[in-house]
Amino acid sequence: MKWPPTNCWTAPNTINGNRHFLLKNFGGKKHKRWVELIPTRDKKKIIRISWSEIKSSWSSGWLRLPKE
Repeated sequence: MKWPPTNCWTAPNTINGNRHFLLKNFGGKKHKRWVELIPTRDKKKIIRISWSEIKSSWSSGWLRLPKE
């Protein structure tokens, strides 16, 4: 995946009731890169995830999800 990261992400699993996230901030160098994401439903919460985790298990963009 390219750096800097794209603006929209879909989590592989639900995180606090959310699967779709927007990019808030990013930083770091080489193996210490990270991204901060905010859920589309609750803009007050911010999660920080390593770039390596995002690349390996998250989907870039928003995927259409089946109802849970």
